[in-house]
Amino acid sequence: MASNESLQRKVKTHPSPISESSPAIALSQLTTSNTPTSGNLRIRRRKSNSKKSKKKQLSNECYSALLPILIITAVWCFCCWLMAWITLYQSFTDSTNNSGVLSNRKDILATKLREFLGDDNSAVGKEGKGTSILGQITNPRLLKKIQSILLDEIGYPQLSLSAYLEPPLRLESNQQNETNQSTLHMKLRALTPHNLTLASYPIQLPRGEDKSIHSIGACSQKGAQWIFPTFHPPSLDHHFEGNVFRKKPVFEQRWELALGIDGGGKTGHCPVDADPYLPWIHDSFPSNDGKYVEFIIGNKRRCNTDPKTFKVDLQNLEPQVALMQPIPVKRWKEGMTVDSSMQSLWQRENDNYHIPRKEKPILLDDGNFNPPRYLIATSLDDADEDGKYTRYICRFHSVVLATHKDNIEGESRLLKRAILGETLSNYPYNPEHANFRKRGSNPMVTPLEKGHDEQIWNNIHQIRCPVPEKINESEKDSLIGAIASGRTVLDGVPSIYVDLIPIRTPARIDKEGYGIPGVKSSPFKPNEEWGDSHVLPLVEASGRWSNIPVCYPPKVDESTYDERINPQAETSGRDADVPPELVTKNKSHFLVGCVWASHSFSTRGNSLSTDSSTSDRLLEFLTYHLRIAGFDHVYVYDNSDTTESSKNTLKSVTDMFSPEQVTRIPWPHRVCNNNRPAHSNPGVRSSQYAAEASCRARYGSDTTWMATLDVDEYLILVGDEYTSLRHWLEHITETEQSTKILSFFQTRALPNIDTMVPYDGNPTGVCNGEINDGDSASSLLARHKWGKKLNRLNGTDVLKSTCVMKDPNKTYMETYNCEPTVHPKPDSYAWRAKKQIYRPDFVLNHFVHYSLVTRLILDKPLKESPRFAERRPYERRVNELTEGYLLHSKTTVPDSTSQWYNECPQKGDTTSKKDKCAVGIPAAEVLGEKSLREKGNIQMSSVSSLFESNCFRHSRVLNEWVPKLELALRNISKVMPL
Repeated sequence: MASNESLQRKVKTHPSPISESSPAIALSQLTTSNTPTSGNLRIRRRKSNSKKSKKKQLSNECYSALLPILIITAVWCFCCWLMAWITLYQSFTDSTNNSGVLSNRKDILATKLREFLGDDNSAVGKEGKGTSILGQITNPRLLKKIQSILLDEIGYPQLSLSAYLEPPLRLESNQQNETNQSTLHMKLRALTPHNLTLASYPIQLPRGEDKSIHSIGACSQKGAQWIFPTFHPPSLDHHFEGNVFRKKPVFEQRWELALGIDGGGKTGHCPVDADPYLPWIHDSFPSNDGKYVEFIIGNKRRCNTDPKTFKVDLQNLEPQVALMQPIPVKRWKEGMTVDSSMQSLWQRENDNYHIPRKEKPILLDDGNFNPPRYLIATSLDDADEDGKYTRYICRFHSVVLATHKDNIEGESRLLKRAILGETLSNYPYNPEHANFRKRGSNPMVTPLEKGHDEQIWNNIHQIRCPVPEKINESEKDSLIGAIASGRTVLDGVPSIYVDLIPIRTPARIDKEGYGIPGVKSSPFKPNEEWGDSHVLPLVEASGRWSNIPVCYPPKVDESTYDERINPQAETSGRDADVPPELVTKNKSHFLVGCVWASHSFSTRGNSLSTDSSTSDRLLEFLTYHLRIAGFDHVYVYDNSDTTESSKNTLKSVTDMFSPEQVTRIPWPHRVCNNNRPAHSNPGVRSSQYAAEASCRARYGSDTTWMATLDVDEYLILVGDEYTSLRHWLEHITETEQSTKILSFFQTRALPNIDTMVPYDGNPTGVCNGEINDGDSASSLLARHKWGKKLNRLNGTDVLKSTCVMKDPNKTYMETYNCEPTVHPKPDSYAWRAKKQIYRPDFVLNHFVHYSLVTRLILDKPLKESPRFAERRPYERRVNELTEGYLLHSKTTVPDSTSQWYNECPQKGDTTSKKDKCAVGIPAAEVLGEKSLREKGNIQMSSVSSLFESNCFRHSRVLNEWVPKLELALRNISKVMPL
């Protein structure tokens, strides 16, 4: 029964598939479930499950074995597919084949393929999406990507400096009704971009620099000054002639200078002679507050002024003067009526101005920028407020990553140009106004028959481009702030550029100019010169400088650049011996110096005579002025790169001093004319003038006093009540607030014969001779220290050279401590070569020896200005008896001392002239004593006592400054071996 009950439960739990119509059969089968037949059923089920398990196991094993094969096959197939598409992509982007239907579509296909392959170079990418333009040009990651693309495309991480050369102005005769006098009327410049000639000036690396991102960045050499092409290199003097004794006009070779000897437009040296409306730029930098980009510009017309040889150059370069004459400009506004001739000007939308495809630039144009149109106004009142005294249009732009939306049909470029804005330039002062107010001045355009003049204030001028405050209204940050902070420069590579577009008008030939305060009438008539509807061409159709880099502001560059480039720079041990009271901890200086120098240089008028003493002199100059005189900082404009015969620069010397005290600025610009001043084509040291102007403009705003000196000049303190030159100057600052300029009159010191030795170089020419004991002079010298230098030859004492040189163990200060006159120095001639300490916020144009233009031109615009001095009390002479004097230790070369013992009068000789004696014979009397007749503890040497004296030593130099200088030099040599 139990068995049957169990069986019934199973039936309820597992209904049989047997039909309900056969109950007898179902019951019969169920009642036999415990029979052997039921056991066989379970066995069959187990076997079935076992077979399924084995099949599954076999399937898993097969899958595991085939999986690596499948993966390898898939990877191989993908690689083949990818290689095929890459090859196709390369064929699409190959610009050598421009034929066929496929070629016309290749840029679109390449762009789509690049997007499909995930190349985010074609778009700004995740990190840049939604970022403003200012955010992109200050984002280090995006800047590095842009630099990388540019480096691949053009070989440099930034855009190359370029010049677009424009044909000459077209002038037509215009008859005046009132005076019946014919004038020239300027026609509209109806040009297209095709009328311009492009010249590119890729960066030329300074000597000894590796081609790395740090060295080829346009801002990597303390600013952009080193990239401007101003002159051909010395290696091409054989082709273009050098800067001494030129015999033919530059005009004849103007296109070779602009485009290169090969005419390719990428190896040129200076475009100004080919297009004289282009400014002769020597330096460019943003102001410390970021509000302006400043330009130091030379006047190339003053380089060669002999009208007999260079008349054609003087005529061609008249536009260089026009650039110093401001003009009024206004922007076209809706509703203005202009002459119908405006329609003849080129319009961007009416012409495809792109150059042929094989030369197509890598940048897309900014299609979002709508440039303003400018007109030359006929009066100051009619001009815009920022255009009353202007001369240039300044276009600021940058490079950003392009998206596929920026690429129109047929384009596939990765970068685009973003226009940041346009402004109108201005001048710190009006050069035409300054020229008019100069006493006895002539018109700025020197008449051809006169040639050279002494209006040296017209050699250099400065202009500035205002920086757009914001790129557009949506920008939260200020472009000015970004430039001021240095965030727009990465690794010495700029992210912002400015194009400088001169507004071209003929130079005014009348002294009265135009718009000068106090001039009631002027012969210049704007209506007759350019009319009342003279519209300027668009930037793209105008001659211009393009891609001028906007680098660090000077103060940012000075304080952070070395650490950015080389954060591990070794500074320990430097200036360990500098007295604490002479070190300025902050960046606001009290007294700084500017020096223009070269490792070696040719003397004026003689390119074969080379002076290589600059490195030794610079070390001594810096040591004295920084560690003894009390200067805070010295800026060294290193002109060594112009001498291709040597790789030496002044860097090894400047590196001996802390960056807080010495800044070296590479300055490769050559002097355009190195003739002597009395030559028929007088010398113009354009490089020096521009360097001085640059130093004042760059660093003048950060100091109270500034001095421009040569390495052979020392400012000597003589007043006993002061401990250093700085101490004296601090007293002047407190007690003489009206004094802005302190002038040191100058005479050339002589080398003291007691500090000299026979010339031991390779005697050639005049130095190649002998002095034997048969000569009276030799007999005298042989009894003294010179006898140690005599050689025994055939039983005769012989001195192997007729020349002398500085003793290597003596300092230049000690050697040249021999003034040719007593103090005070003569008024009659010592003023001409004076040097000055001046306030740079007061002096607006300083020229080597003179403060030519001061703030009085702005504060008192109707006052007449002296030619080479400023009125009292603003300028005064330094008292050489109680305050200080200038020691000028200009090198006396050995050649000039040949047979000095015969040229210098011997004791008691009253007939010979002392001015033929090239060496100094010191007097027993000394300067700095109460009386010149009081010898003190200064004793006459045995050699100088044999000759008549011709110079005077200064007691404080000999007893105080020379010993201190020698000690300071020894301390430097301990830290940095010489």
